[in-house]
Amino acid sequence: MEKYEFDDLKYLEIPLPEELLKLKWYGSFERMKRVIKAKLAKNIPLALKKRLIHELEIIRRMPNEYPLTYKEALKICHDNFIDFKDEELEQLQDQNAVEWIFIEGKPCFRSDFFDNIIKTRNDYVKRLKDQGKVESREANFTLLNDAISEIKEKGKLAYHFHLKTGMKIKTINSNKKIKVHLPLPLENCQINNFKLLKTVPKYKYLNSGDHPQRTIYFEDNIDDTKEFYVEYEYDNIMEYQELDFSKVLNNQPKFYLHEQAPHIVFTPYLKSLAKEIIKDETNNLIKAKLIYEYITTHITYSFVRNYYTIPNIPEYAALGGKGDCGVQALLFITLCRYVGIPARWQAGLYVTPYDIGNHDWARFYVAPYGWLYADCSFGGSAYRNGDKERWQYYFGHLDPFRMPANSDYQFDLYPTKNFIRQDPYDNQTGEAEYEDRGLYLSDYDLHLEVMEIKKINY
Repeated sequence: MEKYEFDDLKYLEIPLPEELLKLKWYGSFERMKRVIKAKLAKNIPLALKKRLIHELEIIRRMPNEYPLTYKEALKICHDNFIDFKDEELEQLQDQNAVEWIFIEGKPCFRSDFFDNIIKTRNDYVKRLKDQGKVESREANFTLLNDAISEIKEKGKLAYHFHLKTGMKIKTINSNKKIKVHLPLPLENCQINNFKLLKTVPKYKYLNSGDHPQRTIYFEDNIDDTKEFYVEYEYDNIMEYQELDFSKVLNNQPKFYLHEQAPHIVFTPYLKSLAKEIIKDETNNLIKAKLIYEYITTHITYSFVRNYYTIPNIPEYAALGGKGDCGVQALLFITLCRYVGIPARWQAGLYVTPYDIGNHDWARFYVAPYGWLYADCSFGGSAYRNGDKERWQYYFGHLDPFRMPANSDYQFDLYPTKNFIRQDPYDNQTGEAEYEDRGLYLSDYDLHLEVMEIKKINY
């Protein structure tokens, strides 16, 4: 893709011409490229030009995310579920329970479609031939429930984390300068005592602790360095407070209420949905809870394709009734802002003794309580599994098993990248580019390692 301006992301709000949409949803991506390039060769409006340039990159990415044929997906289901019938896969498609698209008119599935089924469908979990996956899930639920009980009892819970994260470059362009951003914990939120322990190689620039998408930045010749790592430690302190609707102040702040194209946009459907959810309610804490409860009971967790390929993420969730942690967080933020509740993004890693991986959640502001948390995906999981206490807890609060690296959505990195990011909106595992092109997930291997986790007294 051409070098781009970060602000150009707003042009993704512009719809595609119908002739391109027909090709896109049939999966005729090569033909679509030809049509787009023919249009770009003409004198067309600037906004449409910007949108089509983005679309070329989007359709370059999309097919790669759906490597499984229908036959391959069917075999995975037969191999893993007891008494699975062929027609069930089509039923799962009809229920929007698996992620798939057409490629040249043939259905193709994401490689994690099976993991998505067992993450969200308890009826299929009971039919698993290998119940080891269930044991791992239950261990995570137990960890969270124990942490929630202790936070409520003692008023706070703190953990110390020692992590090593990084990437190893696989696609080598000899004698080229490579630029790498790796995320680091924010220091203006629930994080204390951050210490940078080690980097490989020596870093060139370290963002301040309050940079909205904080990174440590490297520049080196790829022939000299192919691996980039950062090792650090921090404490995460999570405090608990009982929320009382009657104590909410009449005067509420007016920050973080703005739209932010292409995603945090007050579309006609989202405005209608927000009014339907809150009705005549005026108390901001109650309004936020009504939105949280709607999302956690109506939006089913689902792995989705790269966010860059989705034109409007909150509307995607609200219309389709599904979405992953970040999709649900963006829907919560957008609905909150529309009804006058300040809301913002927070994201990074979810880190436990069992697992480490990307995770997103939301924050919202209600006076006199200040910034509160909403983790709709964790709340939705609790609701689906009949755990009312955990469901209610994730409205207002978080567990301490987090490494927050992002406090704002769609915020530029520093130093700025020249080429479109792997994730233009968020940064959880890092970004890389050469002087003449950007790098993608297929160009490097990610490294996420928990060196130590221990409970501490605060």
